[in-house]
Amino acid sequence: MDKKLVGQWYKEEMGETLNIFDEMPLRMKMSFSSSGYYNFEPNCVYEQDGDLCFEINDEQNRMVYHVHLEGEALVGYYTRFGVQIPVHYARMSEVPVDEAFFYEPTEIYVPNSKMTRIQALRKFAAYDPDIQKEPHTDTYVLGGSLPDVLVRYDFYAAVKPDGTDATVFRTLNFVCDHFHHNGCIGLAKERTIEGLIAFCEAHDGATNCRGLALLLAALLRLCGIKARHITCMPYEEPFDDCHVVVDCLMPSGKRIMLDPTQRLYYKDEQGEYVSLQQLRRLLIDGEPIYPNADASYNGGAFDAEDNRNYMTKNTLRFSRGTYFKDGYDDRSVRRLALIPAGYPIELFPARERNEFIYDEAAFWSIDGEVIKG
Repeated sequence: MDKKLVGQWYKEEMGETLNIFDEMPLRMKMSFSSSGYYNFEPNCVYEQDGDLCFEINDEQNRMVYHVHLEGEALVGYYTRFGVQIPVHYARMSEVPVDEAFFYEPTEIYVPNSKMTRIQALRKFAAYDPDIQKEPHTDTYVLGGSLPDVLVRYDFYAAVKPDGTDATVFRTLNFVCDHFHHNGCIGLAKERTIEGLIAFCEAHDGATNCRGLALLLAALLRLCGIKARHITCMPYEEPFDDCHVVVDCLMPSGKRIMLDPTQRLYYKDEQGEYVSLQQLRRLLIDGEPIYPNADASYNGGAFDAEDNRNYMTKNTLRFSRGTYFKDGYDDRSVRRLALIPAGYPIELFPARERNEFIYDEAAFWSIDGEVIKG
């Protein structure tokens, strides 16, 4: 590696800082003031064709950077969804800063905008079902045989699937009791229950929010309960942070959002469970939301105000798949992205725009074909 790359570099867009260390194998830490994630390590760092390359985000939203030294700047591009976006980093110091990872509450303003997060959410609150898109069909594969890894974890004894809503909460607790969140390390390439748990076991029991949501949704479906993971995204595109949770139809017929990153679900002022669709409306209207008493982040404290701010940021738009079976992620099948009316879509490539729908009811419908696993 060229020793001149060593040091601290900064790009104003998204408040992005790189710290590059004089080490082999190559090591780097990144920070994004726009999302509040500081000093995390990219998924991988390597050299290719004279460029320093590094990758961040999970497979669905992977950003692959290629940069090289030009004078006193790092220049190049990153690719996302097959599109190249130029980048330019200015040198801040010849000495990199090697600090521990930490997270601070998401900033109140949308990057490069005078809008606050709540103003953006309220500006783009409405949908337009009159924008026509071809119909889609959802499929849920429920039940099936117990994977060997779950026998080892004594899954059925812990969850006691009995066809009641209590099964949902016991399954949430099962995931959170055994596995925890680390947003920096990604998730398994094999998205099956076996693959996700194997990844956690190889990474100190951790995976990112998508990995936890995929696992929870798959376990609920194994118990015969309709559940699917939903990607929750902010206003800006590209973004450096999103969140993934589970949308669940409980045996009682009630809808609920489950967040295994925080061992979390919400109730409203009437004591009713809150779905992800309802959560967005409650945030827009400034209504109170009440977390479960045992909500926690990796066994520690739960910050209700911070989570409210975080979900205000990440409920502007959503995406999901259409085929819900163990081992399937968004990109495995047709994907739908729910876009509010008036949202600027010019920067999205055509193949991404083909996935857009504007009909809220169609996106949140949990009807569909049910197949026994």
